[in-house]
Amino acid sequence: MIDNYVWTPDCNLNIKLREQELKIKELLGFRSHHLGNTLGITSYIERWTTEVYSFPIPAFLMKRVVGGLNISNMPKFLHIVEDKDQFINLLQSQSNSVRILSIFKQREQHLLHMDEDLKEEGNNKELGKSVTVEISHMERPENVFTLSVEDTAIDNVNAAISKIMRGKEKRIYRGMIFMNYLQAVKVWGLGNKIFD
Repeated sequence: MIDNYVWTPDCNLNIKLREQELKIKELLGFRSHHLGNTLGITSYIERWTTEVYSFPIPAFLMKRVVGGLNISNMPKFLHIVEDKDQFINLLQSQSNSVRILSIFKQREQHLLHMDEDLKEEGNNKELGKSVTVEISHMERPENVFTLSVEDTAIDNVNAAISKIMRGKEKRIYRGMIFMNYLQAVKVWGLGNKIFD
C-alpha cells in the first residue's frame, strides 16, 4: 500500500491520505517502559487517538488540519473540500512548507494472545485476551521494518511488550529505535534517513 503523509516541519498531527480517506492521529501522551533484559533500552508507550474521514471534508475539519500543520495564512472562511486532490492543492497553495511524503509499505496485523502467567506477574487482572501486533516493511523512502503493539488498555500493551521481549537474546535490541510515525516522517521530510 501507499500512505501519503501530509507534513510540515512544525506539524503536531499525524495526517495521512489513503485512497479517498483522511486519517488523523493525535498523540495524547506517553510514558517510558523499561525492560530489564534489553541492555538498558527504554521503550515508550504512547496514547494516540485515531480518526478516519471520507471526502468531502467539512470546513471545521479543515480548520483542525490547518492548525495541526501550523499553517498560519489560511483564509478565514474555508469551504467543503470535495476530494484528495483539492485537499492537497488547497494546503500547498497556502504554504510552501506542506509536503506530501509517499511511504510504500507492506503491512500485516496479528492477534497476540496473552498468557495467564502475565497476570500473575503483577499486571492488571482485567487484561484482555489478545492485543494487535502490526509488522510493517517500508520500502521507500527508506528500507525499514516496524513493529507496533496496539490496544485500548495500556496494561495490555505493557504485558504484550514484556511477552514479546522476554527470553530473547539481548543482542537483538541493539538495532532497534523506538519512535512513532510522526517522528519518522519528520526525519524523511527533512531529507534524512533513520538508519545510515
